[in-house]
Amino acid sequence: MKHLLIALAFAIAVPLTAQDDDGYVMFQTILLTAKDGKGQELNAGLKSHNAKYHQEGAERVNVWGIRSGPRTGSLLWVKGPRTWTDMDTPLEADGHMDDWRANVAPNSDGGEWEYWRLLDGISYMPEDFSLGVIVIRYFNIKSQKWDNARRNWKSIIELYEDNGWDTGVQVYSNQANAGDGRDWMVVWHHENWASMDKSRGFWDQFEEEYGIDRREYFEGWGEIAEFKGMEIMELMKDLSVGSRDD
Repeated sequence: MKHLLIALAFAIAVPLTAQDDDGYVMFQTILLTAKDGKGQELNAGLKSHNAKYHQEGAERVNVWGIRSGPRTGSLLWVKGPRTWTDMDTPLEADGHMDDWRANVAPNSDGGEWEYWRLLDGISYMPEDFSLGVIVIRYFNIKSQKWDNARRNWKSIIELYEDNGWDTGVQVYSNQANAGDGRDWMVVWHHENWASMDKSRGFWDQFEEEYGIDRREYFEGWGEIAEFKGMEIMELMKDLSVGSRDD
Protein backbone atom coordinates (compact mmCIF):
# COMPACT_ATOMS: atom_id res chain seq x y z
CA MET A 1 0.00 0.00 0.00
CA LYS A 2 1.44 3.34 -1.03
CA HIS A 3 2.01 6.11 1.50
CA LEU A 4 0.47 9.25 0.01
CA LEU A 5 0.45 12.75 1.37
CA ILE A 6 -1.23 16.09 0.94
CA ALA A 7 -0.57 19.53 2.28
CA LEU A 8 -3.65 21.56 1.40
CA ALA A 9 -3.17 25.27 1.19
CA PHE A 10 -1.03 28.55 0.60
CA ALA A 11 -0.30 31.04 -1.97
CA ILE A 12 1.17 33.38 -4.40
CA ALA A 13 -0.36 32.66 -7.78
CA VAL A 14 1.63 32.46 -10.97
CA PRO A 15 0.70 30.87 -14.28
CA LEU A 16 2.54 27.56 -14.48
CA THR A 17 3.67 28.55 -17.97
CA ALA A 18 5.43 31.66 -16.67
CA GLN A 19 8.64 29.93 -15.68
CA ASP A 20 11.93 31.53 -16.59
CA ASP A 21 14.27 30.20 -19.25
CA ASP A 22 16.33 28.21 -16.74
CA GLY A 23 13.21 26.46 -15.51
CA TYR A 24 12.22 27.94 -12.19
CA VAL A 25 9.89 30.50 -10.66
CA MET A 26 10.77 32.39 -7.48
CA PHE A 27 9.08 35.21 -5.56
CA GLN A 28 10.51 37.74 -3.14
CA THR A 29 8.17 38.63 -0.27
CA ILE A 30 8.28 41.49 2.23
CA LEU A 31 6.08 41.59 5.33
CA LEU A 32 4.69 45.10 5.96
CA THR A 33 2.92 46.00 9.21
CA ALA A 34 1.35 49.45 9.41
CA LYS A 35 2.42 51.64 12.30
CA ASP A 36 -0.35 52.66 14.70
CA GLY A 37 -2.86 54.85 12.89
CA LYS A 38 -0.98 54.62 9.60
CA GLY A 39 -2.95 51.89 7.80
CA GLN A 40 -4.58 54.20 5.25
CA GLU A 41 -1.32 56.01 4.60
CA LEU A 42 0.52 52.73 4.04
CA ASN A 43 -2.11 51.48 1.58
CA ALA A 44 -2.10 54.75 -0.33
CA GLY A 45 1.68 54.79 -0.50
CA LEU A 46 1.84 51.21 -1.73
CA LYS A 47 -0.84 51.78 -4.36
CA SER A 48 1.01 54.76 -5.81
CA HIS A 49 4.45 53.13 -5.56
CA ASN A 50 3.41 49.83 -7.14
CA ALA A 51 1.54 51.51 -9.99
CA LYS A 52 4.55 53.65 -10.82
CA TYR A 53 7.45 51.23 -10.39
CA HIS A 54 6.21 47.62 -10.29
CA GLN A 55 4.13 46.96 -13.41
CA GLU A 56 6.36 44.73 -15.52
CA GLY A 57 8.53 41.63 -15.60
CA ALA A 58 10.46 40.59 -12.51
CA GLU A 59 9.37 43.78 -10.73
CA ARG A 60 5.61 43.05 -10.87
CA VAL A 61 3.89 43.05 -7.48
CA ASN A 62 0.83 41.56 -5.78
CA VAL A 63 -0.17 42.58 -2.25
CA TRP A 64 -1.94 40.20 0.11
CA GLY A 65 -3.82 41.11 3.28
CA ILE A 66 -3.24 38.55 6.06
CA ARG A 67 -6.58 37.58 7.58
CA SER A 68 -5.67 34.96 10.21
CA GLY A 69 -2.95 34.07 12.70
CA PRO A 70 -0.53 36.24 14.68
CA ARG A 71 0.28 38.40 11.63
CA THR A 72 -3.38 39.35 11.00
CA GLY A 73 -3.66 42.90 9.65
CA SER A 74 -0.21 42.91 8.08
CA LEU A 75 0.42 42.96 4.33
CA LEU A 76 2.57 40.60 2.28
CA TRP A 77 4.23 42.40 -0.64
CA VAL A 78 5.07 39.81 -3.31
CA LYS A 79 7.41 40.56 -6.21
CA GLY A 80 8.06 38.40 -9.24
CA PRO A 81 8.39 35.88 -10.66
CA ARG A 82 12.12 36.53 -10.58
CA THR A 83 15.46 34.72 -10.33
CA TRP A 84 18.62 35.23 -8.33
CA THR A 85 20.13 36.74 -11.48
CA ASP A 86 17.45 39.45 -11.38
CA MET A 87 18.80 40.45 -7.97
CA ASP A 88 22.03 41.58 -9.65
CA THR A 89 20.14 44.29 -11.53
CA PRO A 90 17.98 46.08 -8.96
CA LEU A 91 15.35 48.51 -10.15
CA GLU A 92 17.03 51.85 -10.89
CA ALA A 93 14.02 53.79 -12.15
CA ASP A 94 14.23 57.48 -11.36
CA GLY A 95 13.10 58.13 -7.81
CA HIS A 96 12.24 54.52 -6.95
CA MET A 97 13.95 54.27 -3.56
CA ASP A 98 13.18 57.90 -2.71
CA ASP A 99 9.50 57.14 -3.28
CA TRP A 100 9.65 54.03 -1.07
CA ARG A 101 11.41 55.91 1.71
CA ALA A 102 8.93 58.78 1.51
CA ASN A 103 5.61 56.95 1.09
CA VAL A 104 6.01 53.37 2.35
CA ALA A 105 8.79 53.04 4.91
CA PRO A 106 7.58 55.82 7.28
CA ASN A 107 4.17 54.14 7.60
CA SER A 108 5.29 50.58 8.28
CA ASP A 109 7.51 48.64 10.63
CA GLY A 110 10.33 46.81 8.93
CA GLY A 111 9.40 43.20 8.17
CA GLU A 112 11.07 39.99 7.13
CA TRP A 113 12.21 39.37 3.57
CA GLU A 114 11.81 35.85 2.17
CA TYR A 115 12.35 34.02 -1.12
CA TRP A 116 10.00 31.24 -2.19
CA ARG A 117 10.63 28.95 -5.17
CA LEU A 118 7.85 27.03 -6.93
CA LEU A 119 8.55 23.30 -6.87
CA ASP A 120 8.35 21.91 -10.38
CA GLY A 121 5.77 19.23 -11.14
CA ILE A 122 3.77 19.38 -7.89
CA SER A 123 1.35 22.21 -8.56
CA TYR A 124 -2.10 22.43 -10.14
CA MET A 125 -4.01 25.48 -11.38
CA PRO A 126 -7.33 25.31 -13.24
CA GLU A 127 -7.72 27.23 -16.47
CA ASP A 128 -9.28 30.70 -16.51
CA PHE A 129 -8.87 31.00 -12.77
CA SER A 130 -9.57 34.30 -11.01
CA LEU A 131 -7.64 34.51 -7.76
CA GLY A 132 -9.09 36.09 -4.63
CA VAL A 133 -8.24 34.18 -1.43
CA ILE A 134 -5.41 31.82 -0.51
CA VAL A 135 -4.97 29.39 2.37
CA ILE A 136 -1.36 28.74 3.31
CA ARG A 137 0.16 26.00 5.41
CA TYR A 138 3.84 25.92 6.34
CA PHE A 139 5.73 22.68 6.92
CA ASN A 140 9.11 21.58 8.19
CA ILE A 141 10.22 18.68 5.98
CA LYS A 142 12.11 16.21 8.14
CA SER A 143 15.70 15.24 7.42
CA GLN A 144 16.13 12.91 4.43
CA LYS A 145 12.39 13.10 3.67
CA TRP A 146 12.29 15.64 0.83
CA ASP A 147 12.02 13.00 -1.91
CA ASN A 148 9.22 11.28 0.01
CA ALA A 149 7.33 14.54 0.32
CA ARG A 150 7.68 15.35 -3.38
CA ARG A 151 6.59 11.89 -4.53
CA ASN A 152 3.53 11.88 -2.32
CA TRP A 153 2.53 15.40 -3.24
CA LYS A 154 2.79 14.54 -6.93
CA SER A 155 0.20 11.82 -6.35
CA ILE A 156 -2.13 14.41 -4.85
CA ILE A 157 -1.66 16.72 -7.83
CA GLU A 158 -2.58 13.85 -10.14
CA LEU A 159 -5.84 13.48 -8.19
CA TYR A 160 -6.57 17.20 -8.68
CA GLU A 161 -5.85 16.91 -12.40
CA ASP A 162 -8.00 13.81 -12.85
CA ASN A 163 -10.98 15.50 -11.17
CA GLY A 164 -10.45 18.95 -12.71
CA TRP A 165 -11.17 20.69 -9.41
CA ASP A 166 -11.87 24.43 -9.42
CA THR A 167 -9.22 25.28 -6.82
CA GLY A 168 -5.49 25.55 -7.37
CA VAL A 169 -2.62 24.19 -5.28
CA GLN A 170 1.02 25.24 -5.45
CA VAL A 171 4.02 24.15 -3.36
CA TYR A 172 6.98 26.46 -2.69
CA SER A 173 10.31 25.85 -0.96
CA ASN A 174 11.96 28.44 1.26
CA GLN A 175 15.23 29.57 -0.32
CA ALA A 176 16.54 31.33 2.80
CA ASN A 177 15.10 29.55 5.83
CA ALA A 178 15.56 31.69 8.93
CA GLY A 179 15.62 28.67 11.22
CA ASP A 180 11.90 28.68 11.99
CA GLY A 181 11.37 25.33 10.25
CA ARG A 182 9.23 26.68 7.41
CA ASP A 183 10.73 24.62 4.58
CA TRP A 184 7.57 24.37 2.49
CA MET A 185 4.76 26.80 1.86
CA VAL A 186 1.71 25.03 0.41
CA VAL A 187 -0.83 27.39 -1.13
CA TRP A 188 -4.46 26.52 -1.80
CA HIS A 189 -6.10 29.02 -4.17
CA HIS A 190 -9.75 30.13 -4.14
CA GLU A 191 -11.62 32.57 -6.34
CA ASN A 192 -13.46 34.05 -3.36
CA TRP A 193 -14.40 33.39 0.27
CA ALA A 194 -17.54 31.45 -0.72
CA SER A 195 -15.33 28.90 -2.47
CA MET A 196 -14.12 27.77 0.95
CA ASP A 197 -17.66 26.61 1.82
CA LYS A 198 -17.90 24.36 -1.22
CA SER A 199 -17.63 20.61 -0.68
CA ARG A 200 -15.56 18.94 -3.41
CA GLY A 201 -15.45 15.42 -1.96
CA PHE A 202 -11.68 15.35 -1.83
CA TRP A 203 -11.34 12.71 0.86
CA ASP A 204 -13.93 10.44 -0.77
CA GLN A 205 -11.99 10.60 -4.02
CA PHE A 206 -8.70 10.13 -2.18
CA GLU A 207 -9.85 6.98 -0.41
CA GLU A 208 -11.43 5.54 -3.55
CA GLU A 209 -8.35 6.22 -5.68
CA TYR A 210 -5.63 5.07 -3.30
CA GLY A 211 -7.35 2.78 -0.81
CA ILE A 212 -6.04 4.75 2.16
CA ASP A 213 -8.29 6.39 4.73
CA ARG A 214 -7.57 9.91 5.92
CA ARG A 215 -6.29 8.84 9.32
CA GLU A 216 -3.68 6.59 7.74
CA TYR A 217 -2.73 9.43 5.43
CA PHE A 218 -2.14 11.88 8.27
CA GLU A 219 -0.06 9.32 10.13
CA GLY A 220 2.14 8.92 7.04
CA TRP A 221 2.42 12.67 6.51
CA GLY A 222 3.43 13.11 10.14
CA GLU A 223 6.42 10.85 9.52
CA ILE A 224 7.61 13.19 6.79
CA ALA A 225 6.63 16.72 7.81
CA GLU A 226 5.86 18.86 10.84
CA PHE A 227 3.08 21.46 10.66
CA LYS A 228 4.44 24.98 11.36
CA GLY A 229 1.35 27.17 11.06
CA MET A 230 -1.44 28.36 8.80
CA GLU A 231 -2.56 31.69 7.35
CA ILE A 232 -5.44 32.90 5.20
CA MET A 233 -4.78 35.84 2.88
CA GLU A 234 -6.93 38.00 0.61
CA LEU A 235 -5.67 39.63 -2.59
CA MET A 236 -5.60 43.43 -2.23
CA LYS A 237 -6.62 44.13 -5.82
CA ASP A 238 -6.35 47.91 -5.53
CA LEU A 239 -2.71 47.59 -4.49
CA SER A 240 -1.71 44.81 -6.90
CA VAL A 241 -0.51 45.00 -10.48
CA GLY A 242 0.84 41.52 -11.20
CA SER A 243 -2.23 39.31 -10.81
CA ARG A 244 -2.74 35.98 -12.54
CA ASP A 245 -5.26 37.55 -14.94
CA ASP A 246 -2.62 39.82 -16.51
